[in-house]
Amino acid sequence: MEKITTVSLREQPVSPKKARLVINLVRGKGAEDALSLLRFTNKKSAKLVEKLLKSGLDACKQKDYKAQDLYLCEAVCQEGRRLKRFMVSARGRSRGFTKRHSHIKISLCKVSDPKELEEKKEIVEKKIKAKNGTKS
Repeated sequence: MEKITTVSLREQPVSPKKARLVINLVRGKGAEDALSLLRFTNKKSAKLVEKLLKSGLDACKQKDYKAQDLYLCEAVCQEGRRLKRFMVSARGRSRGFTKRHSHIKISLCKVSDPKELEEKKEIVEKKIKAKNGTKS
């Protein structure tokens, strides 16, 4: 597993919890599969991750790698800054709330053989299921 490139988007105006839903969909998948999956996902963060993945694929293309040989070995969404805001409430009061931002990072790796990619997918799926508490 050889890490080819790492791309990141910082201070994106989407909460990390919502962005992680999309990140978990594409983690461990092939680059082309992830791109097609993101294209049809109806989430704001899906557009951001798709843009980021295209940027990573272009960087790999300049290094003479093909999209078929790449997969997402690392996909992380971390919490960015929080903006504190206030909203007018009943009886002349105000309520506070926070606007959250997130940092999204994706690393693309080269696949040495297709069986390795299938094993990685299974491992990632097991981790996600264990984290969510589902069994199958």
